[in-house]
Amino acid sequence: MKYKVGVLVMAGLLLTASSGFAAVHYQSLKNKDGELTYQVKPVAEFPVQQEEVIQRLDYTRELGEQLLQDGTAAIIYVTAHNPEGVTDTRSKPVVYGDWSVLQAKLGGQETGLGLAEQLPDGYTFHSASARYEPIKPAPEEAAAITDKLRKQAEQSGKGYALLPVGLSDKLLTLTASYRKGEQEVTVQISKTAALPTMYVDEKVDFTAEKLTAGGTELIYTRYKGGNTLTWSAEIPGREEYLLYQLDEMSGQLFSKEEMVRLAEPLLK
Repeated sequence: MKYKVGVLVMAGLLLTASSGFAAVHYQSLKNKDGELTYQVKPVAEFPVQQEEVIQRLDYTRELGEQLLQDGTAAIIYVTAHNPEGVTDTRSKPVVYGDWSVLQAKLGGQETGLGLAEQLPDGYTFHSASARYEPIKPAPEEAAAITDKLRKQAEQSGKGYALLPVGLSDKLLTLTASYRKGEQEVTVQISKTAALPTMYVDEKVDFTAEKLTAGGTELIYTRYKGGNTLTWSAEIPGREEYLLYQLDEMSGQLFSKEEMVRLAEPLLK
Protein backbone atom coordinates (compact mmCIF):
# COMPACT_ATOMS: atom_id res chain seq x y z
CA MET A 1 0.00 0.00 0.00
CA LYS A 2 1.43 3.35 -0.98
CA TYR A 3 -0.57 5.70 1.17
CA LYS A 4 -1.97 4.06 4.24
CA VAL A 5 -0.39 2.00 6.95
CA GLY A 6 -2.43 -0.56 8.83
CA VAL A 7 -1.16 -1.90 12.15
CA LEU A 8 -3.05 -4.52 14.11
CA VAL A 9 -2.99 -3.32 17.71
CA MET A 10 -5.07 -5.22 20.28
CA ALA A 11 -8.53 -5.45 18.67
CA GLY A 12 -8.14 -2.30 16.60
CA LEU A 13 -6.67 -1.40 13.26
CA LEU A 14 -4.85 1.92 13.43
CA LEU A 15 -4.84 3.96 10.22
CA THR A 16 -2.42 6.88 10.18
CA ALA A 17 -0.82 9.31 7.74
CA SER A 18 1.67 12.15 8.05
CA SER A 19 -0.29 14.65 6.02
CA GLY A 20 -3.64 15.19 4.37
CA PHE A 21 -7.03 16.74 4.95
CA ALA A 22 -9.68 15.20 7.13
CA ALA A 23 -12.70 14.07 5.15
CA VAL A 24 -13.80 11.60 7.77
CA HIS A 25 -16.87 9.38 7.52
CA TYR A 26 -17.10 7.04 10.48
CA GLN A 27 -18.97 4.12 8.94
CA SER A 28 -19.92 0.79 10.51
CA LEU A 29 -21.19 -2.59 9.35
CA LYS A 30 -23.98 -4.77 10.68
CA ASN A 31 -25.08 -8.32 10.00
CA LYS A 32 -28.54 -9.38 8.81
CA ASP A 33 -29.76 -9.31 12.42
CA GLY A 34 -28.73 -5.67 12.80
CA GLU A 35 -25.78 -6.52 15.08
CA LEU A 36 -22.58 -4.49 14.78
CA THR A 37 -19.74 -6.45 13.11
CA TYR A 38 -17.23 -3.67 12.19
CA GLN A 39 -16.79 -0.04 13.14
CA VAL A 40 -14.62 2.97 12.33
CA LYS A 41 -13.72 5.47 15.05
CA PRO A 42 -11.48 8.56 15.32
CA VAL A 43 -7.95 7.91 16.55
CA ALA A 44 -8.69 10.08 19.58
CA GLU A 45 -10.75 7.13 20.89
CA PHE A 46 -7.91 4.64 20.47
CA PRO A 47 -7.10 2.96 23.84
CA VAL A 48 -4.35 4.91 25.57
CA GLN A 49 -1.11 3.02 26.11
CA GLN A 50 1.90 4.03 28.19
CA GLU A 51 4.90 5.26 26.21
CA GLU A 52 7.10 2.52 27.67
CA VAL A 53 4.69 -0.15 26.45
CA ILE A 54 4.59 1.37 22.96
CA GLN A 55 8.41 1.52 22.81
CA ARG A 56 8.74 -2.08 23.96
CA LEU A 57 6.18 -3.33 21.45
CA ASP A 58 7.90 -1.43 18.63
CA TYR A 59 11.28 -2.85 19.66
CA THR A 60 10.16 -6.49 19.85
CA ARG A 61 8.26 -6.08 16.57
CA GLU A 62 11.45 -4.79 14.93
CA LEU A 63 13.51 -7.64 16.40
CA GLY A 64 11.00 -10.13 15.08
CA GLU A 65 11.30 -8.71 11.58
CA GLN A 66 15.11 -8.79 11.74
CA LEU A 67 15.75 -12.12 13.44
CA LEU A 68 12.95 -14.46 12.41
CA GLN A 69 12.67 -16.46 9.21
CA ASP A 70 9.39 -16.70 7.30
CA GLY A 71 6.98 -19.07 9.00
CA THR A 72 8.67 -19.00 12.43
CA ALA A 73 7.86 -17.52 15.83
CA ALA A 74 9.66 -16.72 19.07
CA ILE A 75 9.09 -15.42 22.59
CA ILE A 76 11.18 -12.27 22.98
CA TYR A 77 12.40 -10.54 26.14
CA VAL A 78 13.98 -7.08 26.01
CA THR A 79 15.55 -5.17 28.87
CA ALA A 80 14.78 -1.72 27.43
CA HIS A 81 11.36 -0.14 28.09
CA ASN A 82 10.35 -3.18 30.10
CA PRO A 83 9.99 -2.23 33.79
CA GLU A 84 7.40 -4.97 34.39
CA GLY A 85 9.63 -7.68 32.90
CA VAL A 86 7.22 -9.15 30.37
CA THR A 87 7.74 -11.02 27.10
CA ASP A 88 6.21 -10.56 23.64
CA THR A 89 5.62 -13.32 21.12
CA ARG A 90 6.45 -12.39 17.53
CA SER A 91 6.04 -14.32 14.30
CA LYS A 92 6.56 -13.97 10.56
CA PRO A 93 4.04 -15.20 8.01
CA VAL A 94 4.27 -18.33 5.92
CA VAL A 95 4.55 -17.38 2.24
CA TYR A 96 2.78 -19.40 -0.46
CA GLY A 97 3.45 -19.07 -4.17
CA ASP A 98 1.39 -22.05 -5.30
CA TRP A 99 -2.40 -22.09 -5.08
CA SER A 100 -2.59 -25.89 -4.65
CA VAL A 101 -0.11 -25.78 -1.74
CA LEU A 102 -2.19 -23.08 -0.05
CA GLN A 103 -5.36 -25.14 -0.58
CA ALA A 104 -3.73 -28.23 0.94
CA LYS A 105 -2.50 -26.28 3.97
CA LEU A 106 -5.89 -24.75 4.67
CA GLY A 107 -7.50 -28.16 4.34
CA GLY A 108 -10.56 -26.89 2.53
CA GLN A 109 -10.86 -23.77 4.68
CA GLU A 110 -10.42 -21.64 1.56
CA THR A 111 -14.07 -22.31 0.74
CA GLY A 112 -15.22 -21.13 4.15
CA LEU A 113 -12.94 -18.11 3.96
CA GLY A 114 -14.27 -17.20 0.54
CA LEU A 115 -10.94 -17.45 -1.27
CA ALA A 116 -10.84 -17.91 -5.02
CA GLU A 117 -8.05 -18.76 -7.43
CA GLN A 118 -9.26 -16.09 -9.84
CA LEU A 119 -11.09 -12.80 -9.51
CA PRO A 120 -13.14 -11.08 -12.22
CA ASP A 121 -11.53 -8.89 -14.89
CA GLY A 122 -8.59 -11.29 -15.38
CA TYR A 123 -6.93 -11.19 -11.95
CA THR A 124 -5.21 -14.48 -11.05
CA PHE A 125 -3.75 -15.69 -7.75
CA HIS A 126 -0.06 -14.80 -7.46
CA SER A 127 1.00 -15.40 -3.83
CA ALA A 128 -0.22 -15.30 -0.24
CA SER A 129 1.17 -14.78 3.23
CA ALA A 130 -0.52 -16.38 6.21
CA ARG A 131 -0.03 -15.68 9.90
CA TYR A 132 -0.75 -18.55 12.28
CA GLU A 133 -1.14 -18.33 16.04
CA PRO A 134 2.13 -19.22 17.83
CA ILE A 135 2.01 -22.14 20.26
CA LYS A 136 1.86 -20.81 23.80
CA PRO A 137 3.79 -22.42 26.64
CA ALA A 138 1.82 -23.95 29.49
CA PRO A 139 0.97 -21.42 32.23
CA GLU A 140 3.24 -23.19 34.71
CA GLU A 141 6.16 -22.83 32.28
CA ALA A 142 5.62 -19.18 31.33
CA ALA A 143 7.19 -17.63 34.44
CA ALA A 144 10.29 -19.86 34.20
CA ILE A 145 10.71 -18.99 30.51
CA THR A 146 10.45 -15.27 31.24
CA ASP A 147 13.04 -15.52 34.03
CA LYS A 148 15.41 -17.53 31.82
CA LEU A 149 15.14 -15.06 28.93
CA ARG A 150 15.60 -12.09 31.28
CA LYS A 151 18.88 -13.53 32.58
CA GLN A 152 20.07 -14.29 29.03
CA ALA A 153 19.21 -10.76 27.87
CA GLU A 154 21.08 -9.19 30.79
CA GLN A 155 24.14 -11.44 30.61
CA SER A 156 24.57 -11.41 26.83
CA GLY A 157 25.01 -7.66 26.63
CA LYS A 158 22.60 -7.59 23.69
CA GLY A 159 19.64 -6.41 25.72
CA TYR A 160 17.39 -9.11 24.33
CA ALA A 161 16.91 -12.87 24.22
CA LEU A 162 14.47 -15.11 22.42
CA LEU A 163 13.09 -18.61 22.54
CA PRO A 164 11.78 -20.15 19.29
CA VAL A 165 8.28 -21.62 19.48
CA GLY A 166 6.19 -23.47 16.94
CA LEU A 167 3.17 -22.29 15.01
CA SER A 168 -0.26 -23.82 15.38
CA ASP A 169 -2.65 -24.43 12.48
CA LYS A 170 -4.96 -21.65 13.71
CA LEU A 171 -5.04 -19.00 11.00
CA LEU A 172 -5.01 -15.38 12.18
CA THR A 173 -4.63 -13.41 8.96
CA LEU A 174 -4.24 -14.25 5.30
CA THR A 175 -3.22 -11.78 2.60
CA ALA A 176 -3.60 -13.00 -0.98
CA SER A 177 -2.23 -11.15 -3.99
CA TYR A 178 -3.93 -11.29 -7.40
CA ARG A 179 -2.30 -9.92 -10.54
CA LYS A 180 -3.23 -9.02 -14.09
CA GLY A 181 -0.06 -8.03 -15.88
CA GLU A 182 1.51 -5.25 -13.82
CA GLN A 183 -1.71 -4.52 -11.95
CA GLU A 184 -2.31 -6.01 -8.51
CA VAL A 185 -5.09 -6.23 -5.96
CA THR A 186 -4.84 -7.84 -2.54
CA VAL A 187 -7.39 -9.51 -0.31
CA GLN A 188 -6.75 -9.61 3.43
CA ILE A 189 -8.82 -11.85 5.70
CA SER A 190 -8.45 -11.48 9.46
CA LYS A 191 -9.93 -13.57 12.25
CA THR A 192 -10.70 -11.96 15.58
CA ALA A 193 -12.77 -12.77 18.64
CA ALA A 194 -13.26 -9.06 19.37
CA LEU A 195 -15.34 -6.58 17.40
CA PRO A 196 -13.04 -5.32 14.57
CA THR A 197 -12.45 -1.58 14.93
CA MET A 198 -10.54 0.78 12.66
CA TYR A 199 -9.18 3.91 14.36
CA VAL A 200 -8.56 6.66 11.80
CA ASP A 201 -6.13 9.54 12.15
CA GLU A 202 -7.92 12.75 11.17
CA LYS A 203 -4.98 13.61 8.88
CA VAL A 204 -5.86 10.74 6.54
CA ASP A 205 -7.57 12.07 3.43
CA PHE A 206 -10.37 9.70 2.43
CA THR A 207 -14.06 9.37 1.71
CA ALA A 208 -16.19 6.36 2.64
CA GLU A 209 -19.54 5.12 1.42
CA LYS A 210 -21.67 2.22 2.58
CA LEU A 211 -22.93 -0.21 -0.08
CA THR A 212 -24.93 -3.43 -0.19
CA ALA A 213 -24.20 -6.38 -2.47
CA GLY A 214 -25.91 -9.77 -2.29
CA GLY A 215 -27.36 -8.88 1.08
CA THR A 216 -23.95 -8.01 2.55
CA GLU A 217 -23.06 -4.53 3.79
CA LEU A 218 -19.74 -3.16 2.51
CA ILE A 219 -17.75 0.03 2.97
CA TYR A 220 -16.13 1.50 -0.14
CA THR A 221 -13.26 3.79 0.88
CA ARG A 222 -11.36 6.00 -1.56
CA TYR A 223 -7.88 7.15 -0.55
CA LYS A 224 -5.36 9.43 -2.21
CA GLY A 225 -3.51 6.46 -3.71
CA GLY A 226 -6.20 3.86 -4.27
CA ASN A 227 -9.33 2.32 -2.84
CA THR A 228 -10.54 -0.34 -0.44
CA LEU A 229 -13.66 -2.44 -0.03
CA THR A 230 -14.33 -3.77 3.47
CA TRP A 231 -16.93 -6.23 4.75
CA SER A 232 -17.28 -8.68 7.61
CA ALA A 233 -18.83 -12.03 8.42
CA GLU A 234 -19.40 -14.11 11.51
CA ILE A 235 -18.16 -17.67 11.76
CA PRO A 236 -21.21 -19.93 12.26
CA GLY A 237 -21.27 -21.55 15.67
CA ARG A 238 -18.29 -19.55 16.94
CA GLU A 239 -17.93 -16.16 18.58
CA GLU A 240 -15.44 -14.95 15.98
CA TYR A 241 -15.47 -12.47 13.13
CA LEU A 242 -13.94 -12.57 9.68
CA LEU A 243 -12.91 -9.18 8.39
CA TYR A 244 -12.32 -8.87 4.63
CA GLN A 245 -10.44 -6.06 2.93
CA LEU A 246 -9.97 -5.80 -0.84
CA ASP A 247 -7.24 -3.28 -1.65
CA GLU A 248 -6.12 -1.60 -4.85
CA MET A 249 -3.49 0.97 -3.87
CA SER A 250 -1.59 1.60 -7.13
CA GLY A 251 -3.60 4.70 -7.96
CA GLN A 252 -5.97 3.10 -10.47
CA LEU A 253 -8.90 4.40 -8.40
CA PHE A 254 -11.41 1.78 -9.43
CA SER A 255 -15.02 2.79 -9.17
CA LYS A 256 -17.15 1.28 -6.44
CA GLU A 257 -18.89 -0.84 -9.08
CA GLU A 258 -15.54 -2.25 -10.23
CA MET A 259 -14.49 -2.99 -6.66
CA VAL A 260 -17.74 -4.79 -5.92
CA ARG A 261 -17.38 -6.84 -9.10
CA LEU A 262 -13.86 -7.89 -8.03
CA ALA A 263 -15.18 -8.92 -4.62
CA GLU A 264 -18.15 -10.95 -5.88
CA PRO A 265 -16.44 -14.41 -5.68
CA LEU A 266 -15.44 -13.62 -2.07
CA LEU A 267 -18.76 -12.39 -0.72
CA LYS A 268 -20.52 -14.85 1.56
